[in-house]
Amino acid sequence: MMLELHNVTVDSGVGPLSVTVGDGRIARILGPQGAGKTALLRALLGLIPVTAGHISIDGELLTPQSAPYFRRQMAYVPQRLTPLYGQLLWGGLQHLRRDEIEQPSVLYLAMLRCAAEAARPLVLVDEPTDQIDLVTADAAQQLIQLMLRRGSTVVMTRRQSGSGISIETERI
Repeated sequence: MMLELHNVTVDSGVGPLSVTVGDGRIARILGPQGAGKTALLRALLGLIPVTAGHISIDGELLTPQSAPYFRRQMAYVPQRLTPLYGQLLWGGLQHLRRDEIEQPSVLYLAMLRCAAEAARPLVLVDEPTDQIDLVTADAAQQLIQLMLRRGSTVVMTRRQSGSGISIETERI
């Protein structure tokens, strides 16, 4: 799936950003905490509007009317599983015990597994706000590699010092 951002600005002060990323490629949204990385992912989901520029998916504009269609083509791994995302985007976490849900590493990995199993062409992964252990980080990287090998386009956030947001792309 080809994802294009053309001079996109989000109300939270993010942008303007431009990038094109396609099948089997990864785009990393880099920036400090609070810079608007999650807001940009929400704009890609069509949950918040862009204030300038536009987003297109496979050459079609992402609009409030087209967003529900495009969301069905996506898997989203949020920073935290909130009731909203749990109801809208995830149905495959019922197997987790209550004590597992309360462990950020276990929950994050379970959400990534759901995204991999969904085999969607576009995968959005928000960095976890809680620290995850090295074993979870390695397992998460393996799941992301699997999604890329299957041809998914992956957009993920990563905390980085500095000011503002940048996007880097690569083929893994």
